[in-house]
Amino acid sequence: MKQKILLCAVIGVLVLSLNACGGSPVSTPTSQILSTNNNNNNNNNTPAPLPTALTIASTNAFVDSYGTYHVVGEVLNNSSAVVSSMELTIEVKDAAGNSLIKDDSGNVVPNTKVSPMLYSLAPGEATPFEYSYETTQGTPASFNVTISGQQTGTVNRAALTTENVQLVDDGQGWYYLTGELVNTGSKWAHINSLAGAVLDDANHLLSADWTATYATEVAPAGDTAGRDRTPFEINFPNPGGATKWHVYLDADVSDSVIDYPMGVTISNTYFDQYGSFHVVGWLANNSDKLLDSLVVAGVYGADKTVLDSSYSFVPIPVKPGANAAFSVSSFSSVNYNPNQASLVNTTSIQADPWFTSPPTNDVVDLAASGEVVTKNTSTWTFEGNVVNTSDKSLSGASVVVMIMDAQNKLVAMEYTSISPTGTAIAPGDTNPYSVSIYLDPSANNSGFTTSTVVIGDVK
Repeated sequence: MKQKILLCAVIGVLVLSLNACGGSPVSTPTSQILSTNNNNNNNNNTPAPLPTALTIASTNAFVDSYGTYHVVGEVLNNSSAVVSSMELTIEVKDAAGNSLIKDDSGNVVPNTKVSPMLYSLAPGEATPFEYSYETTQGTPASFNVTISGQQTGTVNRAALTTENVQLVDDGQGWYYLTGELVNTGSKWAHINSLAGAVLDDANHLLSADWTATYATEVAPAGDTAGRDRTPFEINFPNPGGATKWHVYLDADVSDSVIDYPMGVTISNTYFDQYGSFHVVGWLANNSDKLLDSLVVAGVYGADKTVLDSSYSFVPIPVKPGANAAFSVSSFSSVNYNPNQASLVNTTSIQADPWFTSPPTNDVVDLAASGEVVTKNTSTWTFEGNVVNTSDKSLSGASVVVMIMDAQNKLVAMEYTSISPTGTAIAPGDTNPYSVSIYLDPSANNSGFTTSTVVIGDVK
């Protein structure tokens, strides 16, 4: 199954520079919110022909709330050419001038190489970078960053802008930058990478990170299913002194999107007893192919501000004409944050075409045996065995457990993966499984029923 990764294709970067609102942040008991109504998208296609191709525009170093030392900054392309495959050399030294950087073998080395968060820069565009150092290995006193590598590249810009953005300080040393990327163009947009940062009044970058939380391929403007936009979430440590936020986006026009006819619906949303938010639903495969897929969920306030976003791979391939259950619950901002949780009003869901494709392996239907469900108030635990009743050797299996209410509506689901103890799960082999589902503690579960599906991956 495909993994959600930072893709390294030779493509351009679109920088969306966006300012936070003026004045002091709005305070709540445990968080501060900086928001903006500035949805302008900078046109960065005008060359800036200067002698030096790349410049370190700004740098910063700080220690976060966990004691980790961060070296961050911004690389700016001041040339008239597209630059890609950028490499930075970073030095970190103690007060005596000794290097604190070690290689994988534990040997002290003079420096280390890192890549910026985005792969390519068109003229006038920028990308953040970040290097982390654990202070338990020594106390840093100085750092130095130089540009040590670059190549030329090509770009084909997509017309993307941002809407409904907010920056939240959780009060525990962390920022959450959330919003929507909106395709205003007439063609599909392929998002290759996405990063966010906070800056001070002098536009010096203070803290940054990249994310994979978005739909990779965004439909042309006006898509009837609303797929011309995707929510996103980026989190990074609070360095202090931040007054602005920036979104850095690497996105291209795409003429090669395979848009399988997939239907996706939400059947239930809830907070569990531990404060984790769940978006549960069905993905319908309306094509004639067996398909793997990934779904992206957005969480919104009453004013349409994006509060959070997350994604989940659908745990089993979806058969033609059939449905598969999903649950998205790894939300970074609203989970365990009562102030943000209280603002949750609506949710969205979409399948990502980039991660929707036929599986690389054949699959077989299996069955659970001897399943026992232990119901401990809002926590239900499913335990049983999976027997490879096929005549195939399997590289693994997925066990999906679902809970339906009295009207047969899906209210919760979770899954687990079974790996072979050796090289494969042989025909006739038996493997145990255990899956826990955390339900809505306010729900009346007296009429709930359960169902278990098992799919094996042929080796």
